[in-house]
Amino acid sequence: MMKIMNKKERHALIKKVITQNEIKTQEQLVEELAKNGLEITQATISRDIRELNLAKYPAKSGGTRYGFVAEYKYLDTIKLRKKLEDALISMERIEYFILLKTLPGHAQTIGAVLDELDWEEKAGTICGNDTSLIICKTKEQAKVIEQRLKALSS
Repeated sequence: MMKIMNKKERHALIKKVITQNEIKTQEQLVEELAKNGLEITQATISRDIRELNLAKYPAKSGGTRYGFVAEYKYLDTIKLRKKLEDALISMERIEYFILLKTLPGHAQTIGAVLDELDWEEKAGTICGNDTSLIICKTKEQAKVIEQRLKALSS
């Protein structure tokens, strides 16, 4: 028997299903929800995915799966570590700024990964071909980010 659920109940059920199963497609999510007594349209599931801030991430069994952005933020740190290991030439802190010199063509990728990280000390980044400039709010915050980057790049 299918249940009628309000949005809050539906979202709670979606969270439970995503957490307990490796859901790779919207269709698979719809099927799992039906097993739990919820009949849902494709339009509603698409809207719920956006509202719950779900995204696709690498699955243990290969391919991708749905997961919560907050759970996978560590992947951005792993990406940054890899890019720093591969392309960082030098790092220099100057007052409120951290200047990263990279191999040609890598600065913008490093900047994009930095922009994905929720580091409150970072006001923003400006990147060229081989230079990324991280702008911090205070000198102390620049030191914090410099130490974080050194730990990642060593």
